[in-house]
Amino acid sequence: MDALIEIPGDRTAARFAYAAAGLGAVGVATLGAMFAVEVPRNGPYVFGTINDATGAVFNLAAIPVILQVHRRLPRTGASDAGKWVVIASCAAGSASSFLLVSRQLDFKSSTAISVAAMTVQAGWFLLAHRELLASGGYPRKLARLGHAIGGSLLVALPVAALTAVEQLPRWIRYGVGGVGVAAGAAAWIAWPYWYFLAGRQLGHGLRQR
Repeated sequence: MDALIEIPGDRTAARFAYAAAGLGAVGVATLGAMFAVEVPRNGPYVFGTINDATGAVFNLAAIPVILQVHRRLPRTGASDAGKWVVIASCAAGSASSFLLVSRQLDFKSSTAISVAAMTVQAGWFLLAHRELLASGGYPRKLARLGHAIGGSLLVALPVAALTAVEQLPRWIRYGVGGVGVAAGAAAWIAWPYWYFLAGRQLGHGLRQR
């Protein structure tokens, strides 16, 4: 299927999807700038702060989009539970970033919460888009991209964590762990593009109206 059948709420969700796509792109750019410019100099972390603030708003903008896509899944007890778990993870990720920006939460704690929230969202992306691919009532390009993003992040995040284990040999930390970092980064960069495509599908020609 190449296009979504319109249901109530699609056009509103499209606006949030475009906002999430833009915020996600800013997040990717500022994180890259932080590691390229600020980390080697040990600050000041202006790009880092912008990234945290952007991530907080991104997580909120993602909620209406996730809810609208979720409406196209077969309704089951597990599906309903998964919906609220992923929404709670978005709220937690947003709160942790806001608290970090306002200096009410330390960097390590905020990062742990954000990574946990990302993991939950990745799990939803994988499972929801697997179901949507099988249903045949959802754009296959969007479903395949969402499935790939979710699966890649779920595999990449624990592998990337090897870079932080100092007891491991360097070839494991920076070889195997580095592959995980690269794969996770690629999936994370693709995430805003998924929201952009979702905005186009949910908008049903919104910009032409």
